[in-house]
Amino acid sequence: MRENQEISDIYRRSSLIAGRTSKMALSYIGSTLCAAAVTAIDSLIAGISIGADALAAIAASGPLLAVAQILHCLLGFGIDKLMIQAIGKGNRKEADRIFGAIIIAVFAVYLAVFLPLLLFEKQLLRLYVHDPDLIDTVILYSRPILAAAPVFEVFLCIERAFRIDGRAKLLAMRSVNTNVGNILFDFLLVGVLKFGVNGLAWASVISSLLGYCASLSHFFSKKRTVTPDFSVIFSFREMLSYIKADIRIGSSATLDELLEGVALTVQTGAISAVGGADGLAIWAIFKTLRGIVMSLSNGVSGSVSVYAGLSYGQKDYDGVRFSALAGTKHALGIGLIVDVIILSFAGPIASAFHINSELRLLCAQCLRIGCIAFPSIAFLTIITSYLPSVNRIGLTHQLVLFQKLLPIIAGIIGYHMGLRGVFTGYVIACSAAALILLCLLKHDGFWFVPERDPEMIFDYSILLKPDRIAAMKADVDEKLRSCAYPATFCSKASLVTEDSMNYISQQNPDTEVCADIRMKRYEDGVQITVIDDGVAYNPLSDLAEADPDRPGALEAMIILGLTANVNYDRVLDLNHLSLYLNLPADAEPDV
Repeated sequence: MRENQEISDIYRRSSLIAGRTSKMALSYIGSTLCAAAVTAIDSLIAGISIGADALAAIAASGPLLAVAQILHCLLGFGIDKLMIQAIGKGNRKEADRIFGAIIIAVFAVYLAVFLPLLLFEKQLLRLYVHDPDLIDTVILYSRPILAAAPVFEVFLCIERAFRIDGRAKLLAMRSVNTNVGNILFDFLLVGVLKFGVNGLAWASVISSLLGYCASLSHFFSKKRTVTPDFSVIFSFREMLSYIKADIRIGSSATLDELLEGVALTVQTGAISAVGGADGLAIWAIFKTLRGIVMSLSNGVSGSVSVYAGLSYGQKDYDGVRFSALAGTKHALGIGLIVDVIILSFAGPIASAFHINSELRLLCAQCLRIGCIAFPSIAFLTIITSYLPSVNRIGLTHQLVLFQKLLPIIAGIIGYHMGLRGVFTGYVIACSAAALILLCLLKHDGFWFVPERDPEMIFDYSILLKPDRIAAMKADVDEKLRSCAYPATFCSKASLVTEDSMNYISQQNPDTEVCADIRMKRYEDGVQITVIDDGVAYNPLSDLAEADPDRPGALEAMIILGLTANVNYDRVLDLNHLSLYLNLPADAEPDV
């Protein structure tokens, strides 16, 4: 009975990948919560210090500022996904060249787009804003942000690439620095110096610049493993291939943002026509709250995309599902928590923005209606980020079309039903898109990746304790024998698997370490992959030191002596050990 219990404890579980996904997601949630809080404070300061016209200007500038997000999705959205998949396949050099190619493309494209946008901003605003005074206010707010966009986008792409090194805390610190600075500069430039909406914009620009300086300090860190290789510019076809792959991944997110921009323009136009500047002020408050939900969900999706992408590159499909499921649970929880808060405190929230008393009741009603969409928005945000990580681009396009076209249609219909009708239509549209996605997930059943790699012999998850390692060794031997491998090879493979576990355990003498172990068959042998969350190690370096008293030295010698190839890497604060064992020349297992 005890032996059966030990064996049942070693089969694959979600504890390692899902746990690491959740840990990184919580760090990102902290940073995005700070960012969302500053957005809310910006709006509060605008309402208190400047008035409803400032809130209207922030809302009306949304479609213009969305251009930066659209281009980020097209060019920056895929940088970490491409790099992590290359690393998952064991090719760090390619990851560095991807890094360099995309940084070059981002800066060139942003300059080409934003210079004309600055020159023709007023003409564009006239297409959907009918108040000339409001247009001038929008320009004062948006121009500093638009001018800084090319530089900040390069910094943002570099920051996304640094996710690969698992620097969630550093990036969270950058967000804290940015957002605290934003609040301080808001009070200085708006509250003290009375620069108005222009002061709000410059507060965002200056604080963002200071914050990015903190994240770029990772270039000088010993933990950095990725470096942009700008020599790729001399291999134009190679650079173009990386940019095309990046655009392919980002195309779904770009379509999402383009349609979001159209939907935003339709909704802003409808609300402007129905409610005027007062309606736009209510819309600005709602967008601030929606931004909190989307920012927190994006924080979770940042974790899901790298862990799911890494697992996908390794063909670890269970790991992909574990990561996606953990992220989805967090996102839905975020949406529901924000819902409860707004439903309970919609009135005080409306009052906090200092809009006039006549509008507060209407604002509270609209907020209570609109917040019902937040769980759906959080769910859709996670999945539309997850799908490109597993190369389901076509499916992502279909999902985005449903997700964005429905709110556009709802906005047009809601225009004829008044301000509450616009919000109600938005809720129905988002809920319908989420329901469609749920049906797709239910129909697929495996998160749009294969149920199992057909070449997989086994995959385990164990705590590295002597009794469980011994039980795993026996089970490995039994599984290999069932595949008709020679008895001597089965004994060697099970011994290597056991010693790799003992080696890792000895590197962590005072800590319980969780490890995922997988074995795949190939024509001429098998590959053992071990992923663990312990301290960094390297059996190659340990053997080179030739210290027989060093913990794990004997196991390292056995591993290196019996295996044909050993590779070690540390990615996302996880150790990745790959061991390849060749079959005897005359052995042909029954696969």
